[in-house]
Formats: sequence, C-alpha cells, structure tokens
Amino acid sequence: MSAPATVQESPSRAEATTPTLRATARRWRFWLILAAVAVIGLLLVTVASGTGTGSRSPYSITNAAPDGSKAVAEVLRQQGVDVVQADTLPQARAAVDAAPGATLAFADPGGYLTDEQLGDAAELADRVVLFLPGFNELRAFAPGVAAAGAPRDIDGVDAGCSLPAAERAGTIIGGGQSYRAAADGDAQLCFRSSDDAYYVVSTETPNGTTTVLGAADVLSNEGITGAGNAALALGLLGEDDTLVWYVPTADDVVADGPADVASLTPDWVTPVLLLAVFTFLAAAIWRGRRLGALVVENLPVTVRSRETMEGRARLYAKAGAHTHALDSLRIGTITRLSSVLGLPRNASVEEVASSAAAVLPGWSLGDIRAVLVDAMPSGEGDLIALSDRLLLLENAVTSAVRP
Repeated sequence: MSAPATVQESPSRAEATTPTLRATARRWRFWLILAAVAVIGLLLVTVASGTGTGSRSPYSITNAAPDGSKAVAEVLRQQGVDVVQADTLPQARAAVDAAPGATLAFADPGGYLTDEQLGDAAELADRVVLFLPGFNELRAFAPGVAAAGAPRDIDGVDAGCSLPAAERAGTIIGGGQSYRAAADGDAQLCFRSSDDAYYVVSTETPNGTTTVLGAADVLSNEGITGAGNAALALGLLGEDDTLVWYVPTADDVVADGPADVASLTPDWVTPVLLLAVFTFLAAAIWRGRRLGALVVENLPVTVRSRETMEGRARLYAKAGAHTHALDSLRIGTITRLSSVLGLPRNASVEEVASSAAAVLPGWSLGDIRAVLVDAMPSGEGDLIALSDRLLLLENAVTSAVRP
C-alpha cells in the first residue's frame, strides 16, 4: 500500500536534561514538609510521655483527669491532713510505720496484688477505706461484706445511718457499686441502693475498722462537687492526721520468670526504632520512585522517518485497519494545514475546515469536512482515494496561501 509522504524526513532532536537539586526539592517540597512535621510530632510525643509526672490511673491523687482523685487529696491537705502517696506495698508499709494510727485509703483497679499481698495490705492500718473493691479485696479486707452489683446511678440517696461522715454528707449523687453485709454482722449500712444493698458499708474486722466505699463519684475530680460527695469523702478520709493513699502499680507485680528483653531494654530504644523505621520508609519513597518526569535521551541510532511510516503502514495493511491508517494521515494533514493557515496548534477540525474553505473558492465546506473527518473508507481502494484527496487539499491550500 502506497501512502503520501506526510511525515517529515528530519525528525527534531531534543537535548537530554538532568533535573537540578532545586527542581527536585521543589517537586518534593510537600512530602518533605510532611515528613518533618511527623518527625517533630513523634519527638514531642516521646518527650511528653517520658517526662510526665502525673498518673492516669483511677483514684490516683496525681491524676488531674475527670476520673482521678487529685482534688480530694488537695482539699484534705488544705484541711491539715498529711496525704502520703504510696505506689508499692513496701512504700505503704513504711508510710504507715512512720505515722502510727494513720488511715489507709486503698484501691487496686488494676488487680496487681496477689492474695498474699492483699492479706499483708489488710494488716497495715487499723482504719481502712476501700474504693470499689472486688471479690479478692473484700475477702482480704472485709470478709463479712459482699458485692451486690451496680443497679443504677446514685441520684440523691439519703444516708439513712448513724455513721458521722454519712450524716454530715446527707445525700450523695453519681454512680458506683453497691454492697451487702452479713446478717449476723455489726455493720453500718449507709445510702441504700435496694432492699439489702448499700453504697457505703462500715464494718469491724480483726484488724480494725474497714469502710467499703462504692460511690465512685465521691472520689473523682468530676463528681466530688455534687451534693454531699465532698463531705462524705472528707469525713471518711480525714479523721486522722495522716492518710496513706495506696493504689498499687505494676511495680507490685511479683516476677515469676526470668527477665525478658523488653524489661532490659532502655526506654529510649523504642522511640529511636520508630524514628529509624519512619526515616527508612521516607527514604525508600523518595529514592524508589519510578513515576517522575520523563527525561529525553538521544537514541544510539537514527531511524529514518520513512522507515517508521512504512512499517506502520504495513501493520495497518496486515490488520486491515483502514480507518486507523486514514486517521493517521488526516492528523498529519490537519496539523500541517493549521501551520499553513496561521492557526494555533490546538485549532479544532472545524476551524481548519472553515479557514481552508475561505481560501479555496472551488472547495465547499462540506467537501473539505468529508476529506478531513466525515468520509469513512470501506476498503483499501477508498483509503488510497481519500489519501490522494488529502494530498490534493493540502497542495491546494498551500498554493492559495503561498503562491
């Protein structure tokens, strides 16, 4: 199949260029800023978590969160009570020994202590106030008291007993856990929840007096200001000059095996490893990209445009793709006509056809459109005829514009 010579014989040659450091930095500016912000945020979180002195455990007197008990401790100190914090059983024992007759405030929400440790803690002081104890704590501190569930929130419950702290409080509000005492026991039952369940139970034990406090909001920073909550907390915890506030921590856990790698690793190792992983991923994304801008390079050999044209023509002829072959010829003709007629490179077919009809009196707009876009070849003969018409149109326009 023969085709008109519509491809230029001298292809343009582009000089290869290498992106500069400034251009690369400009292209990756957003990701570099994002990586820097992430690294700074990681460092701030690491520093904040490593230098914070406040605890986040419930009932901790250093916890200023809504579920903490820092407010209760500060008010007790203002009332002249020496509040001593103990984080381990040996610290609690030392604090009680240093202040004979002190009150022990105890809660183990994390369940760190064993039964043997709970038994030792129950013998520390003559007066003990338990905060929402579980089964094991009740068995060690107050065997005659049992849990009765949490049927509802406390909403203005009256004391209904002769316990001095409860009488001064009058009513309490909030939420919590209720308890019941043995029928044959001599216990003070205050703030009734149901028929035989109460939120405050004070009972005598072989070690002294133990008061079970099931009203959680009485101790929390968020709920202590409600109704008589503060009066009840100060009355139960402020009877003695010294209050030992013991909330067990992980340091009370008894090791039952050899030390693992995590316990022997310094605290700074984990943040450094996270930072190293993040840096590796950022570097891998930066250096491992494959979808950047194309770089023009000179081919090692020169391929003549005629060879390329003939090779494509043979492929179209072998596949019988007459429409694709004609489209290639039309694209080349329209591009060259745009240049001859002084139109921009992105001019539409309509603009090219109209401009060509304006300079060719013998060609109608419909004839030009048929040659450029409308006429479709039904075989190889039609393809050759239309290619000849394209060449004739191009020569006519060139002669009219450049006589």
